[in-house]
Order: sequence, then C-alpha cells, then structure tokens
Amino acid sequence: MPKAQESVASQVIPKGLLQNLLPEQVVPSKTNPRRLFDERPLRDLRDNIRQHGVLVPITVYPIKGQPDKYAILDGERRHRCCVDLQNEGLRVTLPANIVEPPTKVAGLLYMFSIHGFREAWELMPTALSLETVMRDLGERDNQKLVNLTGLSEPQIERCKKLLKFPKKFQDLSLDPDPKTRIPSNFWIEALPLLELCEKILPDLDAKLGRDGITQKLVDKYRAGAIKSVIHFRRVMEAYEFAEGGRKKVVLDRIRSYILQTGLETRKAFDEFVMDNRRVQNAIAACTNFVDDLRRYKLRYVADKDELFEALSKVRSYVDYLMERLKGSDPPAPMDETPEKDS
Repeated sequence: MPKAQESVASQVIPKGLLQNLLPEQVVPSKTNPRRLFDERPLRDLRDNIRQHGVLVPITVYPIKGQPDKYAILDGERRHRCCVDLQNEGLRVTLPANIVEPPTKVAGLLYMFSIHGFREAWELMPTALSLETVMRDLGERDNQKLVNLTGLSEPQIERCKKLLKFPKKFQDLSLDPDPKTRIPSNFWIEALPLLELCEKILPDLDAKLGRDGITQKLVDKYRAGAIKSVIHFRRVMEAYEFAEGGRKKVVLDRIRSYILQTGLETRKAFDEFVMDNRRVQNAIAACTNFVDDLRRYKLRYVADKDELFEALSKVRSYVDYLMERLKGSDPPAPMDETPEKDS
C-alpha cells in the first residue's frame, strides 16, 4: 500500500469485535460508493465462497433501533454472494468486524481508504461519493482531498469533470448492465468537445444547449458511430491543426458530426488529422533528450537550482502529457478477470 494511503487507512479504518453473522443480519449500506456489481466477478467470488467460505471478514456497524442488525462498511460483494448461496440452500455465515457507527463522511472516507489499495471502483460512483465528501466538509482543494481519501490527484480531477454533467447523464454510467452502461470516461473525453462547441458553434449551442449536444453524442455512441471514446480526441486534433480555409471546413464537419447520428468519428475527421510522423518525431525527441542528458553526466554538478527548475518543468509537462494520452476505454465485459475474495 502506498504511504499516503497507509496514512489515510490508519486514521480512518476502525477496529472492532470479530463475530460470525448470518446473511439476514447484515444490511447493505445506502451510502456505499461502489454501486455497480457486475455478475461475472460476483459469480467467481460466489464459487470461491461456496468452496472455502468467506476468507476475509466484512466490516459492519450496529443499526440504531434495529437489534442484531448491522450495516456494511466493507464487504457488500461477499454479503451478496452469501445471500445467493443461502437462497440455494447452503448455510453460510459471515465473519464480521463489528465497529462503532461512523458518521456519513467518516464512513465514506473509510470506504475510500480500504478500496483505494484493494480494488478500483467504477469512476462515476467514486465521483458521486467524492461530491458528498466535498459538500459535507466544504473542501475542494485537490491536495487536501488526496490526503482525505487516498485517491490520486488525477483521479480527483477526473471525478470533478464527471460532476459537471447533470444527474440524468451520470445515471447512464450507473446502469447495472455493463453492456448498456455508458463508460465514465465517455464524459471525460466528451467534455473538451462540448466546451469547444460552446466556443465555436454558438448557434448550435443556443439551439440544443449543452445537454442537447451531449444527448446527440450519447445517441451516436449507442448507434456505434463512436467506436472508442478516445476517438473524441480526433475531433479536437482536427480543429487544433486546421489552418486557413480548412478551419471553416472543420467547423462545418463538427456541426455535421453532432447532428448526424450515423456519422462515424474516424470517417468524419481522419482526413484532417496529422499523420503518424508527429508521433515518430516525438519518440525520436524523447530518445535524443535522454541520450543528451546522459552524455552531460549531470549527477555530480554543484549548481543544481536552475537544473532542478528546468527538470521540474520537463517532468510536469511529461506527467500532464502521459495522463492525457492514457487509454480511456474500459475493458469489454467479457474481458473481466476473476477477482479475489473482497
């Protein structure tokens, strides 16, 4: 576990009394940031529990006014599997760490800390839970949120982008069926295009509004005209590198792309996108830069301040660029790998 997350966990994760509970004594938490429970990983976990029992205790707290009832802080997947197995006629019990009831925010911070080093949540539920933390604590500073939740700063930035979308679109990324769910990264990749449309197509923006343009993009995605969410970058690249009279052609193409549901992204913009030479030139520049630094033998130089400043600027830009270039498509549902007891 990274040291930052160890610190968060040590401050938030409660310790309690270990007992064995029946599935019917346990109630899922209404505030669990993990809202999506895909069937295939659940099936693998269920089979494991059928053979070996629950290996990792869940964490629960007593529900006020309901004797012998406990709400889950950690372990909803294990509980769901035990309920299913009990419905099959198999008697199962849940080892449970029973702790004092936390406040709502403390419970969320606990869930962030425990899941941050074990298994990534879907991004949209994470964003909605982060919104609760920001609202209840009145905190929006990225670094302070990193320290509170154990999330990385890029994760927090992505979550904040998701929170710019209305609930009706956020809910599309909470669809229980992974085959019809709109991936959270759809919204992150679409956001620059939506902001561009407001700037360069004010008439279309006035007619449809951001929500209307967003719905058009959702329709295109569902129709298969957006093969990958990272293809939105082709639109931005086409606009960024268009010059002279080509700029108006690109503007008209963006308008058509928004309005024509069946117009596929690559078909619409590949003719405007610069060829692969830029990528190859960038690779060569990276190689040459590293070779030059090695040749200068800088490890033992005395005057370091200016060098530190220059290298910090390089690192900052490289970190930014690598974050931007990361693939944004989730794996296909059938590519999911079995998960460990969690």
